[in-house]
Amino acid sequence: MKTYIKHIDIYTVDEVIRGGSLLIDGEKIAGVYRETRPGREAEADKVIDGRGTSAIPGYIDVHVHGGDGHDFNDGTEESVRQTRDFYQKHGVTTIFPSYLALRISEIEACLDSLRKVRSENAPGKAEVACAHLEGPFLNPQYHGSQPVDQIVPIDDENVGIFERYRDTIARTTIAPEYGNNMEYFPGIAALGIQISMGHSCATISQAREGWKKGATSVTHLYNAMSQTHKEGPYRIGGLVEAGLTIDGLYAETICDGYHLPNELLRIAFRCKGPDKMLVVSDACLCAGLPSGSVVKTAGLSFYVEDGISLNEARTSFASSTSPIDRMVRHLIFDTKLPAEAVVRMASATPARLTGIYDRKGSIEVGKDADINLVDANFNIVRTFCKGEENPAGKE
Repeated sequence: MKTYIKHIDIYTVDEVIRGGSLLIDGEKIAGVYRETRPGREAEADKVIDGRGTSAIPGYIDVHVHGGDGHDFNDGTEESVRQTRDFYQKHGVTTIFPSYLALRISEIEACLDSLRKVRSENAPGKAEVACAHLEGPFLNPQYHGSQPVDQIVPIDDENVGIFERYRDTIARTTIAPEYGNNMEYFPGIAALGIQISMGHSCATISQAREGWKKGATSVTHLYNAMSQTHKEGPYRIGGLVEAGLTIDGLYAETICDGYHLPNELLRIAFRCKGPDKMLVVSDACLCAGLPSGSVVKTAGLSFYVEDGISLNEARTSFASSTSPIDRMVRHLIFDTKLPAEAVVRMASATPARLTGIYDRKGSIEVGKDADINLVDANFNIVRTFCKGEENPAGKE
């Protein structure tokens, strides 16, 4: 089936085409045009007048734990499907399910369920990508809202999960300085699994060593990580400074307006730029739930209050409650970053980080037709996943 979308502004990686048009042929983008021509309509089976909207790539969320009351840590196939459908309403066309620290056997049960749902990927539905393990190989001093009793160092036995599930794990967060974790970086990276450093007390020199041994990003920059401290008369940088200044590292950022003030977001943008700074929701099952809700995950209680989720002591954020579309609007209209850059940070940059840029993350001929149509305020109007809309997924 061919779909022609006319009278739209198109956000490509290099520019914004004003008054252009798109042709979708089956699952792929078949044409990106600088104008709208009546003759092209005759070639299409369906014509959409997108006047007043812009076409942007579908959002890619590489770090998300759940939503709308569903939690990937439940380990059920249904939790994956329901969470996928919830975020598709918010313009997410590719989702990397993220798992908190659990026992290895429990993580493997979750990954078994994920494998089954991934086999169901089809046009019209957001693609469920491979997993992000945000634990258990963290530093307990920076456990955040993760169950500290489940955090362990990597050893010769538990490292086997990466080999056994190399087809289902895309990325993992590891504290490089904890135990002998860094010794295992080269082997994990050799499996094609992307390593992110986070929940960590690492000094900048340890982080640099972790990068040289295979790490390529930091997990939620500024949050749950070390920063500059003083030793005698000297100031020693931490993982924050490493994330900001090591050019080869990508930096995840939670851009909900709560985790980070605009000043820190602007610093990150100036240091990393849109090709190394990426937007992640880090959203949990609290996303989409009303204020006053109380939920449990991984043995912990989370409380929803005034648009945020908190741990039981109310001393720490418990992930976020904001899907990426809200974060995009915050960055554009509140943080005042360029819209073209923000779109890239939510699509092309996460695609490059995770190695799927050859087929996703930008509006280009030959790529998957994962496209959002948004209004002038970047609200989602329509979403196409591999060329097909899912009307049942609309709010």
